[in-house]
Amino acid sequence: MSAPRIDVESDALVERMTGVFASTLGDAVGADDVDYVKDGIVHVLSGLRARRAWAERVGDILTATQTRELAGWATRQALHKAVGESRVLRLTGSNGEYGYAAATFTDQRPAKPILGIPDVLRAWSGSDPRGWATASWLTTAQPELGGRTPRQALIDGDDVPSVVRAARQAADAYAA
Repeated sequence: MSAPRIDVESDALVERMTGVFASTLGDAVGADDVDYVKDGIVHVLSGLRARRAWAERVGDILTATQTRELAGWATRQALHKAVGESRVLRLTGSNGEYGYAAATFTDQRPAKPILGIPDVLRAWSGSDPRGWATASWLTTAQPELGGRTPRQALIDGDDVPSVVRAARQAADAYAA
């Protein structure tokens, strides 16, 4: 089953990349191989487009390596532990791959998980196992927080319990 084409510009890129693939392998390339490569390229481009659209809405979506570098963590285990402790929001893509919401970190370097973020992420965990609604909520102004985003309210540090209460209400409404 062939993936859908996403636009004319992407079609041109797919053709160029397929040409590179074919010229690299030479005579060993069959029509099925070319179709397989084309479908793979289309899926990558489609995923990139979706990632960019989400990033415009929720902020940077980081790879595991980028997240570790941002936080100054040396190991994958440190990131895994932070996710398990609800200090970092892991986002699960439709392809099953993970990204990490930069919105859960402070702005300084090395970044640290924002104070109060574990309680907020735990409030959402049962309602949003893939994380996307949580990321959207964190980065959207909320009237009950004085028009600030939950992320900004947590960074301001003035009322973590109000942010957690708002998170529970939003997560409950999302799950309903």
